[in-house]
Order: sequence, then C-alpha cells, then structure tokens
Amino acid sequence: MKLSYFDLLSPGPVYIQDTGGIISPTLKDISFIGIQTYQYYLGILSMSAQSFFEMSGLKEQYDMLPEEEKSKINIFELLTGSNQMVSLLEKIFNFFMADTVIYSPTNKYFIVKKDKDIIGTINRKNYNNVCNLIYQRNYIKYQSEDVNNIKSKKAAEIMKKIQKGKSNRRHSEPDKNFELGNVISAVASKSNSLNILNIWSLTVYQVWDCFARLSNNIIYDIQSMSVAAWGDKDHRFDAGAWFKTIDNDK
Repeated sequence: MKLSYFDLLSPGPVYIQDTGGIISPTLKDISFIGIQTYQYYLGILSMSAQSFFEMSGLKEQYDMLPEEEKSKINIFELLTGSNQMVSLLEKIFNFFMADTVIYSPTNKYFIVKKDKDIIGTINRKNYNNVCNLIYQRNYIKYQSEDVNNIKSKKAAEIMKKIQKGKSNRRHSEPDKNFELGNVISAVASKSNSLNILNIWSLTVYQVWDCFARLSNNIIYDIQSMSVAAWGDKDHRFDAGAWFKTIDNDK
C-alpha cells in the first residue's frame, strides 16, 4: 500500500481501516526514546524469518530446513512466540501508532483501541502491511518483503536473491553524512526558516523531505546562476525543476 505524498507529509496520523492510525514521530518524540532505540524499533519491524533465526543464533538450523518448511514460517508468529518479544512489539506499535495497542493472548494478535472502542487489529495477515506503512511514514523504503506471499516460484527465487544481497549490504559501514543527527544539523543550518531550536517539532518524514528538497534546490540555484552567466545554448536547463516532485521512490 502506497501512501500519498500529502499523507506522508502530514503531521497527523494516517488512519487505515481495521488497523488504526499510523504516525510519523516528531524529532522530539525520537529524542525522548533515544536515536538508538528508534533505530532498534525500525530494525525489529524490518525483520524477516531468516534474520529472526540469525538473531536467535539458529542460522544453520534455518538453512537446513527444506524450502517447503521455510515457506510455512510466518514472521508475526515467530515474533509473538515469546512474551519478551510481544512486550517489545507493544512498545514499538504504541510509539508509531496514534492509538493504544494491546496484545490479546486469547486471540494471538494485537488489538488497537481508541478510548474504549476496538478500531483495528494487527495480525499475521496484515503485519507486513503495517510495518510497510510505518516505514513509509519514517521516510524509509520497506525492506522486508514477504517471499512466502509470492505465488510465482520463479519470482520468489528472484526475491530471495535480492534479499540476500540486501542482507550483505547491511554489514557495510553506513554513510555518516546521512545519519539523522547530521541531517538535522544540515537542514537547521541551511534552511531559511528552520533552526536548531524549532526543527524538533517537525516529523521525521518532514525533516528528510526538507533535506531532499534543499539538496535539489541548491543544485537548481547553481544551474540557474550558470545559465544567467553563460546562457543555455543546449536548452538543458529546466526552469520548473525547483518544484518537480521528489516523492518517487518511497
């Protein structure tokens, strides 16, 4: 499910039928729990069955399973198999959702409540979609595709190779230039209206969007100055580039 650019930028929750409201946390919200906890929460939500077994120290056992057995494994059932993980998921959902999320041991899924009314659930069927929506609202492309839901055998094999490549890339060193703290500093210093004091009221999506828009506009300014000084004989300068959409890959 792809959220609209308007919904992604919105400071309020995006309500999904039978699920609840998905929020984009503000920088202030993230500062209250800490950046490491925030990243840990996102990491849990991106977990696949394979990464779950790797984290549990059971990678060899997982690799030895027949493909037919692997296809029957559901990440939601794995995560809710222990009280510790259930408690963690409750904290995660209550951070990224506008309403109260409580696990129901009887039903074996999470109940989403607004005041006293149940407005939705998070279960084995919609769990991946909820994670996807949370990732979108945090300016992240969701990486935990559920291979088990792909009906085409050939497509499933291709997706497994893609996931293996993604897993290998995770071990590489992250670019410090794109760490959230550095992006906050850069946007606060470059923006005409945002500063290090008021930027904390923005949602994390809004900050990343401002960073992308500022980056595009800096390039546009350089190109426009070059055209003003030297002309545009090849007609390559796009005068409308400053307002072209940047929401192409979320």
